[in-house]
Amino acid sequence: MNHKMRMARWASMERRHRDQIVGGLRDAGLTYSQISRTLGISLAQVERCLGEATALRGLGLTKQQVADEIGVPYGSLGRILPPVRRQALTARQNAALAAVSDMHGMQVDVLAWFLSTTLSSAYDLADSLITSGQVHPLISAQRGRAWVVPKRDTAARYLGWRPAEWKPTLMYANHFRAVAQARIMLVGPDPTLWVSERTLRHRAEIAASESKSRHLEFSTGRAPKRNRPHVHDGRFLGAVDGHHGWWALEVELTAKRERAHMDLALQGAVRSALHSEDEPVIGLLYLCRSAAVLDLVNAAYKRLPAELRSDRLLWAIGDFDDEWTTFLAHRHRTKAAARGLHISKEAS
Repeated sequence: MNHKMRMARWASMERRHRDQIVGGLRDAGLTYSQISRTLGISLAQVERCLGEATALRGLGLTKQQVADEIGVPYGSLGRILPPVRRQALTARQNAALAAVSDMHGMQVDVLAWFLSTTLSSAYDLADSLITSGQVHPLISAQRGRAWVVPKRDTAARYLGWRPAEWKPTLMYANHFRAVAQARIMLVGPDPTLWVSERTLRHRAEIAASESKSRHLEFSTGRAPKRNRPHVHDGRFLGAVDGHHGWWALEVELTAKRERAHMDLALQGAVRSALHSEDEPVIGLLYLCRSAAVLDLVNAAYKRLPAELRSDRLLWAIGDFDDEWTTFLAHRHRTKAAARGLHISKEAS
């Protein structure tokens, strides 16, 4: 028998009994690298026979520890361990990411209210999203809970367009928090019942680009301007004072410094509601913080020019903090009643 025939026979035997051969060499103290060189096979083939690297990684060892344990250079470990597949997101993780993308971000306690879960569960959820790279590490902007803010690529995936990077600022953090709370108590987590300020602004930007308007400037709450488009804090499909339909929402936490600013802001909100094409808006709801702000908004409404007074647009106004307190109390009662019902069933 010539040399080539002997080598072919050995190769055939080695393939048929590779598991036993590799296992025997490993039991004799050879490292993965030594086995690979001895048999002329790849490190990946050694791992397929032994599975040690995968098992050690599953036990929580670092990659460096695994490399040292099986006797391979750290840089070669990528050829041995299978690629880590990103686990599919849970329904709750998806809901959370969709919400924080739509609302720019949410504080952890607001996210807990949004998902109807506990604060500790919301923190656990945030930790898992940070670990998977979906959101930024928690961001502190003002007193209170930290913010869960999606990364730009994450937000783009849920919004359908690539938004600008966003982080909560001290000036606007309370406002964004209050708008998210308003969404929770008005329509809850159902995305079909809510159109966010982020979406409304994006629509306006598209319309401006289509009309070849180079410099689109909005009339914002802090700096209302005449003849500039106004973007509502949100729109929702629900019932207010017994009237069901699409409502435009404005959250007013502080009083405008000048009466003229309040008039311009309200007039812009009314025009935007009356001229809405995407949602058939039937009313404008103002939620105000403090009786003083509520009185200022009501006074501005009474000063509306005649051309903006329309039977097509209903008007409603409420105290934000009173509404939120009532909402939370009702939610607590509902949960307590559900727990009581569950206990009585178990007892029976």
